Amino acid sequence: MGDCLHHSDTITVMAMTLRLEEKVEARLEEVTSQLGVSKNKFIEAAIVEKLNRDGKSLLAEKIIDKVLSRDAEVLERLSDA
Repeated sequence: MGDCLHHSDTITVMAMTLRLEEKVEARLEEVTSQLGVSKNKFIEAAIVEKLNRDGKSLLAEKIIDKVLSRDAEVLERLSDA
């Protein structure tokens, strides 16, 4: 199917095909059935969670890089002490 964009006023929907290994598909079916949620909603929630976690990690890395760059001289003196 690939990526398709359908426009309806301000709502944009992206359809995509997701290929999973049989074991993963079976586990996904089992878990979503037990939880009573659709596979689509489960996968969407997992993606959002991963994006939020990675976004926080990237922000932390940027802050650390900024501090290391800004305070390099002080940190060097402290390491020599």
